[in-house]
Amino acid sequence: MSQRNWMDILKLKETGEIQRMGIPFSTKKKDYFYDTGTSKVVELEAEEKKIFNALFDPGTSPEQIDQMITMFGKQEQLLGVINSEHLLDNPVLKQFVQINDYYKEETMKIEQLIIELTGRCNLRCKYCIYNEYYEGNRNFNTNDISFKTAKKAMDYAYQHRHSEHLSITFYGGEPLLNFEVMKQCIDYALESFVDCNLGFSFTTNLTLMTEEMAEYLGNVPNLSIVLSMDGPAHIHNMARVYSNDRPTFDDAYRGLKLIAKAAKKYGKISLMFNVVLMPPYKEEKFNQISDFFSNLEFLPLGTEVRASYPSKGTVPKSYYINLQEKGDSYITDTNWYEWAEKKSEGKDFISNKLNLYSNILEASLIKIHNRPVYDTPIGISYRNGCCIPGQRRLYVCTDGTYKVCERVGNSPSIGNVDQGIDVYAIEKYYLKKYDCESIKYCSKCWALRLCDICYAQCYDEEGINIGEKCGYCDDTRERLKSWLIKYYEAVEENMDLIHKIDKIKIS
Repeated sequence: MSQRNWMDILKLKETGEIQRMGIPFSTKKKDYFYDTGTSKVVELEAEEKKIFNALFDPGTSPEQIDQMITMFGKQEQLLGVINSEHLLDNPVLKQFVQINDYYKEETMKIEQLIIELTGRCNLRCKYCIYNEYYEGNRNFNTNDISFKTAKKAMDYAYQHRHSEHLSITFYGGEPLLNFEVMKQCIDYALESFVDCNLGFSFTTNLTLMTEEMAEYLGNVPNLSIVLSMDGPAHIHNMARVYSNDRPTFDDAYRGLKLIAKAAKKYGKISLMFNVVLMPPYKEEKFNQISDFFSNLEFLPLGTEVRASYPSKGTVPKSYYINLQEKGDSYITDTNWYEWAEKKSEGKDFISNKLNLYSNILEASLIKIHNRPVYDTPIGISYRNGCCIPGQRRLYVCTDGTYKVCERVGNSPSIGNVDQGIDVYAIEKYYLKKYDCESIKYCSKCWALRLCDICYAQCYDEEGINIGEKCGYCDDTRERLKSWLIKYYEAVEENMDLIHKIDKIKIS
């Protein structure tokens, strides 16, 4: 590769091209630079830090930087590092990685089939993506999938499965409202797909769980159940309510005890809580949620707690108005991630996941630890956090329509149970259109090769909504920078933690 000189680098500064080359960041102890072209992170000495910060500061001119370099006497030394490590040389992105035939039927390797059992739900959670006031997804409906339709999808997924395993996930609405079809699907798969490493999963609000259901589910091998609970009663009932606004905690807690008892009795299934964090965001509230789950002594070993914020635009204005009427005018006084960092100090959060902070911190460390690093810059990139449509996972709606996944709501179909995968729809909506709309923005972004924005955040009935996608960019960059900082603080202070991260398998 050609050697850079300071004139080349100052030209990048003058034209603004420097902003897509990387980002400087600092931990409590050291200073670093993340290079976009290679994904390398290099440590900076004090004077190097000042120069790199000036390079990426829009308010500092090329002339000022030139004077700074001369004053520090770092011209040759710093330029030598830049050239030997191939930094600040990120090629302009002209295309995303071409996946050629990977999305076609003959090369499909489906790992997960998601079956929409029903459009019905007995709850009306304040943050639900299926509420009428949220336009990004379908509304609740009375549709149930038939076993005949579900069987077609299962047979298709089995025929085009990954060679080692196939996971079948049940989705809703509330899946337990169509429990009989769920049972039929599980029994059919266990009986028919005998040469496949099968797994099952579903998410439930627990309110409909009966002892009979729990006994059946407890005997299903490799079943993972995601339990929708938001914490103790006064927090859970703020958003998780029935359609008549009646609280649900007591019914959900009763269901929790039933499924936990069956899980411990048979030792075949795993449980994981999914917490949706609603405002107000306060340290006291995060502590109450974390303590609630940590103190549930009747849970089987290995139960985890994961959490997320509500999807953008899903919380109605009435919820915030109600908060203000109750005196919660300070809706945010702490950040979940910052609270989690503080809470985890001195604790082995990798080994203990029955709390609110472990998984978010682990996810950040894994993301940075497992990033691909290149010796020299590459000129291509994956489509942010998007998977290959129809390849890793496939979602079947109640009417037999295929979609990319359960998180992509009102989006173009990619086929159905009778005709199979629609390759042309994948090419048109999820490859060519995504590329055409995204390249001009992604090519200017330092976080290009770390980005995890996917179809779920930016698709509607017409395909990609680029305005919606760009709306996530600033928050994503800020989050990824904070993850870089957290990872390199761990490198500096706790290498045992990094060694544990290295052993975690990515599902």
